[in-house]
Amino acid sequence: MAVKLRKVLEHGMVLQHLGLVVLMLALGITLQFVHEDFFTSANLEVLAMNRVFEGIMALGMTFIIISGGIDLSVSSVFPFAEIIVAKLMVQAGLPILPAIVVTLLLCLAVGAANGLLINILRVHPMVITMGMMLTLRGVNLAITNGHSIAGFSDTFLLLGQGKVLGVNVPIIFFLIAAIVLGYLLRNHRYFRQLYFIGGGERAARLSGVNVGQVKIVIYMMSSFLAGCAGIMGAAQYGAAHWGHGNMSELQAIAAVAIGGANINGGSGVIGGTVLGILFLAVVHSWYIERKNAKGMLAVKQRKLEQAARAADGKDAAFERA
Repeated sequence: MAVKLRKVLEHGMVLQHLGLVVLMLALGITLQFVHEDFFTSANLEVLAMNRVFEGIMALGMTFIIISGGIDLSVSSVFPFAEIIVAKLMVQAGLPILPAIVVTLLLCLAVGAANGLLINILRVHPMVITMGMMLTLRGVNLAITNGHSIAGFSDTFLLLGQGKVLGVNVPIIFFLIAAIVLGYLLRNHRYFRQLYFIGGGERAARLSGVNVGQVKIVIYMMSSFLAGCAGIMGAAQYGAAHWGHGNMSELQAIAAVAIGGANINGGSGVIGGTVLGILFLAVVHSWYIERKNAKGMLAVKQRKLEQAARAADGKDAAFERA
């Protein structure tokens, strides 16, 4: 019975993913008619880079949502990583590798704190991670005094602006992370426990699953990935700012949900999350195109109205003469 149910759920998820692909293609073809260079490599690169950092965060969010949790703190961990790596490199003069290692260790500590507090206080993860998000946001603002930190070396900037075989480094990181995490989630026994926990945490505990340990691990993973995204974000933008990454947690959650994960836990796959973030990127491009088209239409209409008023003024002057 359980095997049959699993097959039905997997079949339903496959249909949902096919539907996403068809919808993305339909939107893409429509945009191609409106904007002829939509499917060019340059435009697709911009489209992917616009959502790659949210995509990296969404990979970690997938594990958490499958377990029945949620992590709102990633939107503050992102600029936190930017600021720490910037302070260590630009202000403290630390080399690139040690600065990155220290930054990621601090991000792991944030994730561990999330997991520990969730286990100890036994409250919904939304409460804990929202508190962490607001706390880190205040810390980010305080340690920067609201200013940006710039002055990175050209070598560090390659992490966000460099390319390997014509592909941007953040996109390569996202693809490798998606493949590795997708394999682990599908085949590794430890991470398969997430579906059990998401389906029923009490039943998982009674079955011998170390729920507390698993939660700490996945929240550390989520913060680690948000930290990696923040480091590459600082390299891409060329500066660290406390306001970067704002609302990125909602986009990460949306990507996971659009990809077929149950927001209450128990289901989800990395492949679905990848499709979800691609869908958001295409929709964002479609929205920007519509907004630009409306703006151009408004400008044209304003020019026509001005020309009409000018013509009426000339006619009136001619009649008076």
